[in-house]
Amino acid sequence: MEQIKKLLLLSFGFLFVLLGILGAFLPVMPSIPFLVIAAYCFSKSSKKFHDLLLDNPLVGPHIKNYHENNGITWQTKVLLIAMQWGGIIFSSIFFVHGLLGQTLMILIAMAATVYLLSLKTLKEKA
Repeated sequence: MEQIKKLLLLSFGFLFVLLGILGAFLPVMPSIPFLVIAAYCFSKSSKKFHDLLLDNPLVGPHIKNYHENNGITWQTKVLLIAMQWGGIIFSSIFFVHGLLGQTLMILIAMAATVYLLSLKTLKEKA
């Protein structure tokens, strides 16, 4: 039974890594929350993949900050919000032409912005 649990958590870990990668390219889908969930799944199933994710220079520090302190730096907040809104505007102009779709994308982006701004702001390390 323990092996099945570990296999399921490992599988979910990879699924959430995939969703996190997709989130880096899709404007209404966040990356870091999916990678935080993946890190949790790997922490319960595979030390190797957990360490690999946390040691990644691109996303590892963000996951560690979020996981350990439940916060992100102001610079990261600004970058994430700017990228999110840039992607929303780009998608609205070139891909989503219906009012319903554009409205939904804007509402999701607004909710994500509120969430990001509500997170604890960590000080930059000097």
